[in-house]
Amino acid sequence: MNNFFETSKKKSKGRRLGRPLRRGLRALFNLALILGVSTAVIIACLYLFVLREYEDDLDRTYPALAENSYVYDVDGNTIGEIPVPESRETVGFEGLGEHLPEAVVAVEDRRFYGHFGVDFEGLARAAWTDLRSWEVQEGGSTITEQLMKNLYVPEDERLDITFRRRFVQSALAFTYEQKHTKNEVLTAYLNTVYLGDGAYGAEEAAQRYFGKSARDLDLSEAATLAGLLHAPSAYTTLEGEVYVEPVRERRDRVLMLMQEQGMISAQEREEAEAAPLEFAPDPPPEDPAYTPFLEKVGREVEEKLGPRALQVGGLRIHTTMDPDFQHAAVETSDEVLFESTDPSAAVVTIEPQSGAIRALAGQEGDFNLALDARRQPGSSFKPIVLAAALEQDISPESTYISQDLAFDFEDEHYEIHNYDYIERGEISVSDAMAESDNTVFVQLADDVGLDNVVETAEDLGITTPVDPYPSTAIGGLGSGVSPLDMASAYSTFAGGGIHREPYSIESIDRNSYGEVETVYDHQIVGRRVLTG
Repeated sequence: MNNFFETSKKKSKGRRLGRPLRRGLRALFNLALILGVSTAVIIACLYLFVLREYEDDLDRTYPALAENSYVYDVDGNTIGEIPVPESRETVGFEGLGEHLPEAVVAVEDRRFYGHFGVDFEGLARAAWTDLRSWEVQEGGSTITEQLMKNLYVPEDERLDITFRRRFVQSALAFTYEQKHTKNEVLTAYLNTVYLGDGAYGAEEAAQRYFGKSARDLDLSEAATLAGLLHAPSAYTTLEGEVYVEPVRERRDRVLMLMQEQGMISAQEREEAEAAPLEFAPDPPPEDPAYTPFLEKVGREVEEKLGPRALQVGGLRIHTTMDPDFQHAAVETSDEVLFESTDPSAAVVTIEPQSGAIRALAGQEGDFNLALDARRQPGSSFKPIVLAAALEQDISPESTYISQDLAFDFEDEHYEIHNYDYIERGEISVSDAMAESDNTVFVQLADDVGLDNVVETAEDLGITTPVDPYPSTAIGGLGSGVSPLDMASAYSTFAGGGIHREPYSIESIDRNSYGEVETVYDHQIVGRRVLTG
């Protein structure tokens, strides 16, 4: 009996001791549950907050990236490049070639095709490293997370690695992959990454290093580019020279990883490792003879597509420039006016049947003489006065007295003389034109009506203000006139009295990830301004 009561007492005492323990365990469990749920709610709220900020961008198949524009002459040859701050040319997945996507996956994210934007195994490993070192270190980033960093983390913050930044990257990467295919992710990534020597994106880097398109890279070249992703600035000098041996070692490591992951055979690896590393020479500098024409093209692009068109870029600008005409214009000016004390000159050549500018030359430093110089046209303005006279049915055989003139006009006193004060007496308008007789053309302009002379000048293509003064008849314009305007007016004469606006751009295409659309196509429009 005693043993029974003693045993019962011990059990009762054990139960009394077990209750607090169970309560404590239950409290710890509830606390852990509350903390877990709270953490999950906080993470979910943060996730939704991040998505709300970037939702529209994540829906877009490819990010909107500024890229270089290119200018072509009338024969389709490249005559100029208009770069953007991040020198780039975007291409679609097909434009990346056969080997480059695989090489990048092998070296940057071997589980790329098995995760959903976030590699939880790699993330856990990186987190464990962070905990052991008591600081957040880089590591565990997938290709998709790197893409999100390149797109949405300011460049000056990319080296500042924090839990917040890593969370944002992971949240964006996970969501982005729910909306897009793996090929789309790779395409976006390989168009954003920096690959050294000022080249952003695979296409620009392929052209910069190998002088060919990314689609044409062989296995060795593709592995070389993929290897640069690790630390692009470490493999090139500030002048763009490549450190060949470190690049070769990195290429061979990429090839080894590709073989280990079953992307290439041992023989393919061996052949690629044996291939010499041959880099393309720097492209020749832009021909200075094209500079004045290219400035006209830039202004015309802004006029047709808006001031931000070249900042966004991606344009393929097909121009009217004939390189033979352009070089002839520049060389002729240099041959005739070669001394430093010689006057400056500008040349504009316009095709009368279309208005196409075939050549435009004349540059002093940053000043475009052909477009911006305002000079007195002098006697070259007299054909415009004659055209106005013909429109008023004044015959070229009409006669005037060639003699010195003195008169008042709007409270101003005028004295008009011919060169060397020659007075020719009675003379026909046509002969006065041949002799460039000032006194006759001032009288002719008065008969025509100075307002009519001004109107004819504007119809022919003069865009600067022309004042209805007697001096205008002999080219004494208050605001002067540009060489382009005078060429436009004379082109109208050659075009049979039909004015066609001078232009330098035939068409403009816009490239975006290999897709090209025409955004501007010039339409020739003629307007008859002379009926005679």
